[in-house]
Amino acid sequence: MDAMDIDGPRVVTGQFSMNMVDPTLYQQPDEEPDAQMDDGQDDDVASNISADSDAVELRAEVERFDLQQEAFVARQRAEASGIPYQPPTARKPGGRRRPKKILGPRKAAKLSPDIQFRMSLANEAFQQRDYDKTIAQLSEIIRINSEVFNAWSLLSTVHETLGNREQAIWCRISAAHLTPRDVPQWISTAEYALESVEDLEDGPEKDEMLRRAYACYTQALETDRSNIVARMGRADVIMMLGNASKALAEYQKALAYRPWNIRTVRNIADVALDVKDPRKSADVAKGAYRRLIDHLQASGTLDTEEGRFEWSDLRIYLEFFTILEQWQEGARELKEISRWLLGRRDEQFWDQWVDDDREWDIHDDRRVVMPAFEPTRYPQDTYGEALPIDLRAKLYVYRCKLGRLEHEANMHLQLLDPTKEEDFLDFPDCLKDIAVALLDRDRADEAMRYLELYKHIATTTGDVALDADFSVCQGRYHMAFGDKAAAEECFIAAIEEDEDHIDARVQLANMYEGELEQEGREEAFLLVREAMNLEARRGDETAPRRRRGPYGPRKPRADGKPRKPRDPNRKSKYVPRRLINAEKRRQQDLEMTAEAAKNFQLMRALEDHAMGGDEQAKAGWMRAARELVDDFRSYKQFYPWEKYIKYLGYASAVQGQAAVPARNMRLAAMEERLRQNLAPADGQDQTTRLPIKFPSEHRGIPFNTWLDIFLNYAFTLVRAGQHREAYVVCHAARDSVVWTSTETTFLIHVAWASCAVYAGDEETCVAIARYFMRDYMPGTDSYRMFSAMCRVCQTPVSWYTSGPAQKFILRQIKTMDNIVMKRDAGTAGSLDAGADPDAIALDVALLTIYGHILFTTTSYTYALSYFARAASLDPANCLINLSTGLAYVHYALKRQATNRQYLLTQGFAFLFRYYRDRLAEARGNVAQRQEAHFNIARAYALVGLGNLAVQYYRLVLEEEAGPGPGEGEGEGEGGGEGGEVGLMGDEDLKVEAAYNIRSLCYLLGDVEGSRGVTETWLVLE
Repeated sequence: MDAMDIDGPRVVTGQFSMNMVDPTLYQQPDEEPDAQMDDGQDDDVASNISADSDAVELRAEVERFDLQQEAFVARQRAEASGIPYQPPTARKPGGRRRPKKILGPRKAAKLSPDIQFRMSLANEAFQQRDYDKTIAQLSEIIRINSEVFNAWSLLSTVHETLGNREQAIWCRISAAHLTPRDVPQWISTAEYALESVEDLEDGPEKDEMLRRAYACYTQALETDRSNIVARMGRADVIMMLGNASKALAEYQKALAYRPWNIRTVRNIADVALDVKDPRKSADVAKGAYRRLIDHLQASGTLDTEEGRFEWSDLRIYLEFFTILEQWQEGARELKEISRWLLGRRDEQFWDQWVDDDREWDIHDDRRVVMPAFEPTRYPQDTYGEALPIDLRAKLYVYRCKLGRLEHEANMHLQLLDPTKEEDFLDFPDCLKDIAVALLDRDRADEAMRYLELYKHIATTTGDVALDADFSVCQGRYHMAFGDKAAAEECFIAAIEEDEDHIDARVQLANMYEGELEQEGREEAFLLVREAMNLEARRGDETAPRRRRGPYGPRKPRADGKPRKPRDPNRKSKYVPRRLINAEKRRQQDLEMTAEAAKNFQLMRALEDHAMGGDEQAKAGWMRAARELVDDFRSYKQFYPWEKYIKYLGYASAVQGQAAVPARNMRLAAMEERLRQNLAPADGQDQTTRLPIKFPSEHRGIPFNTWLDIFLNYAFTLVRAGQHREAYVVCHAARDSVVWTSTETTFLIHVAWASCAVYAGDEETCVAIARYFMRDYMPGTDSYRMFSAMCRVCQTPVSWYTSGPAQKFILRQIKTMDNIVMKRDAGTAGSLDAGADPDAIALDVALLTIYGHILFTTTSYTYALSYFARAASLDPANCLINLSTGLAYVHYALKRQATNRQYLLTQGFAFLFRYYRDRLAEARGNVAQRQEAHFNIARAYALVGLGNLAVQYYRLVLEEEAGPGPGEGEGEGEGGGEGGEVGLMGDEDLKVEAAYNIRSLCYLLGDVEGSRGVTETWLVLE
């Protein structure tokens, strides 16, 4: 009772029900997941993945203590109030587990008090605009627990406030990864990344930002594949990355979820115009528009999802009929949809008049003939006057393309009056379409009126530019009146304005094809091939795209700034003027000669500074050299025809094959016609077309100097890491008909080989060495050069032991054997005239090289046979004995070896023969004596006899006459006869020997000995 009296005054009536009952009995499972130790403990612990095992165990102990304390307090209060204590019912073993609810993203782990306190400090610092302190607090929170969503979000906001958009995006992405199934979070992160794309210029940084946005949209679609916002966003990013085909497929998936979304349909149309072959994708876009139109017509409205069907959509829709050249269907769709947009869809009887456009006349004179026509049913301004001027121009073009509807075309042309400038201010581009249609119908005088109006609008308003299409139209106008020189200038101006313009090249090729001289037909062939390549690359996914502007009427520029001029420093593709008079051509040649002389003087002025390491001077020297090399290569007389077009990228065309797929059959037919006219007859030498004698110089520079320019430029390119470009320059010098002498050819190949060695390109080294072995000087020196070039390449010996190289060396051996066998058989008379049979013998270097190739490929038995042949010719050759001994030793270590004792005995017999001969040859040459000791030591180490290997390594270190550590070569006595040291192979091997001794001592457990060798010989001073 005393206890009851003491505790009695503390009982509060209003709190009786809550204080007397265990609080765990009435807790909701969703509100207090920490109390559900049976069902929710695993998920709660798993969610806190950032804490280590000790922290998780400590937290579990704290929670268990809290639960025991609450149960004890509840029991005491219940006993003090006289109410029996009812502990919480525990789940029965084997009872049914409550099913887990997986609804949306997982619930965030409960933050520890320390993190909550730090978050409050970070929020307070952020409100006070103390961003440095905010970043410090948030960084500490992330260090403790990197899964705090609010920390990443606040850190992103801080970086955005400071202008660090890159860091802000990364923080948002990190926060989104904490809620991987939160689709809105991923979408907002992607949209935030895209906001910064508009401020970036084209380059790696912009592409990286687009890839981040793509990854965020992809993560959102992995959770919700039907999310149209994420689907459309990812398609937009793909289109911005330039992958039109993939973007088209993504938009089609989005359209499957929302087929009446006009924004998706417009994007499909935009991408369909940018794919590699628009003709294949035109049906997809056209079908999407047609389904949308049918749905809107059935619904009786023009309103769609995210927009309204407008005249601009009709213009986009008609573009695909033009691409597919469906002129009749395009005219029918134009009239039907225009009638619907004007509110006259009920007048479907006009569709019966397929070849008649009286519906769009200004007056009712022809319309009243129709029995179903009611003049008073619709206003007069919903007929001819309501049709936009650009759609009337398109209808005129359709009628011209059909050919048989001359009357209807003229009716439209009368309404397209070029004297009414105000009618075309909003749609000036249609003037060029009208002019092209008139030029196709040989009505150049009328076409010029529309071109003049276009030029007037471009010069007065500045909303349009005199582009390449306009220049082509002008050129065609001059061609119609026979002024070929003026037409040539117009076409070349179009190519210089737009280097990817196809029609300008085709028109220029048509003009050159009619020339009598062969050079004109050659130029026409090159232009046609270039046009075909451009057509094939038009939809290249990796090429930068020119994004289309908005369809519909042109808007005046808000800033009023003129069109950006073409960069004068950007070199355009040179197109020679062939139809100008002799005086202008001579003036053109003088200008090019002066430009070449200027670049040559610049090279000579910058040469010393460039060789001295001045990067700016080196860049200037390379630009000048590139201009000179390009000028030389563009001169057709210096190359055979097949070589010239090879460097222009049309090598396969000479062989009767199309270099690229021909989508335009007219271009393909023209190319085939020109190719047959230019190709030489069977058996005819193509060099007959070349001049017999060249002058001694070009552009005032001697040809020997030109060769120096080529080779020095190749050396500079390979030093700059552009070895492929250096090979192209060397190849161009080799194929020129200017340098055909033995000396110049040898010099070019030596330079080519030097570039390959510098670049570490063993494949090219082998190819160049084959030239020396086959064409220039077959013999011992060329074989040694092949081996030396492969040796100095710091790459694996993949090409040295490749099949082609091995077969080439074997063919050389067989040829040599056949000659020797014929000589021994007394049939030397069958050899080539002028050849000395006695001078031809088996070559030791050739046999040894082939043996080394077989040795490198672990074919030791075959290698030994060739080493034996070489030893029969030169028994005292140290290299042959060393190679034979190593082949025996390596063969003994193979699993297939049947008698290892015999093989090792044979191997070491040859090795010691090499050892004795090498020491006898060395005499006073310390480097050669070190080499002999070192090779024997390596052989002993190879078979596991470390104690014997150390003895010979020690002999290497005891060679005192050679240069020791810190001394220069040749400073010791006995450096060879006449003091000749520093030759290839004369190397000081003491460091290598000391390192191997250190390794052997360490492996055998002699740590002190290893340390002593290291301190004595391996310390760099």
